[in-house]
Amino acid sequence: MQEFFYAQTNDEHIVIGVTHAAAFIEGAHMVPIESMDTTLIGKRWNPEAGSFEPGPPPVIPAERNVSRKAFLSRFTDDESINIDLASIGATREAATVRRYLSMVNAAQHIDLADDETRSGVQALEAAGLLAPGRALVILDTPIEPKELP
Repeated sequence: MQEFFYAQTNDEHIVIGVTHAAAFIEGAHMVPIESMDTTLIGKRWNPEAGSFEPGPPPVIPAERNVSRKAFLSRFTDDESINIDLASIGATREAATVRRYLSMVNAAQHIDLADDETRSGVQALEAAGLLAPGRALVILDTPIEPKELP
């Protein structure tokens, strides 16, 4: 039995999948290949040259949205307690922490790439409520599916 392998492309000639078939398939978006080569996914098919080229770089979303719960879960229990304690009192610093927490609680979601979010978490670190380096860990750790709003 003969086997056929194809790279499936979209309208921009970017490979979006590879197929193993028992019969010949003809189609504008089906490029015959020699084997089930999944490394072609994401590459661009150049029909004039008859070859695959590096595809465009992946699009990195400008927004990095997480739910409020997911955002707050990025802080350790000790950090959350420190922040809570720092919000108590009639000082300007306590009011600033309360203001930040009220903005977090009012948000539909938290955009980890947003300037206000980033400067707020970095201010918590600068105030000593987070250990050095923790702000970037909280803000830049890859988002897990369960964290999505």
